[in-house]
Amino acid sequence: MLETCPRCGARLGKPLSSGRQVCSACGWSTVVVERSSPPPPTGLPLLLNQLARLIKRFFQYLGVRLQLLWRSLSSRSQQQQPRRNLWESLVRKLQHLEEKIPSGDPNREWLTPEEAFQRLGGDLNNPHSKVSSLDGKRRIGLSAFRRLVNTAEYADFGFQYSSDRHAKNLPYLRPLSRQP
Repeated sequence: MLETCPRCGARLGKPLSSGRQVCSACGWSTVVVERSSPPPPTGLPLLLNQLARLIKRFFQYLGVRLQLLWRSLSSRSQQQQPRRNLWESLVRKLQHLEEKIPSGDPNREWLTPEEAFQRLGGDLNNPHSKVSSLDGKRRIGLSAFRRLVNTAEYADFGFQYSSDRHAKNLPYLRPLSRQP
């Protein structure tokens, strides 16, 4: 290994990974010294090398199979959890449907604002259709009728209002019972 360049005298750095030295000042370089590779193993060393590679490949394959098995087991357990949630959601849906089933006097059933608007004589297809309060002092359209939010306002139109049912997104109006 040379310390200075034979052409310009500049200091040489460490040799490259190939073993060659190059001068950064003038570009001079040494001839690449080729290293001879060791002769390939034969006989018993070749057999042991092959056997070691075979064992290594076997354990790699075994590791991959175990990963696949683990993934399939974890995906099955994740699929079973939604089934539990499925039963719970079905129970909730059935309860919701049960609450919507009419049971008794049709004049006392819960109504949506649209159904109540129609009962008062309003037309859902006509945007200019309005209904009157029981005392006749107030006339409103469907959009204003939907926006009523308290018991007194709906009572003016002859309906009982249920905030609990409204919060649950169920029909929340029913006709008030007429008292003689």
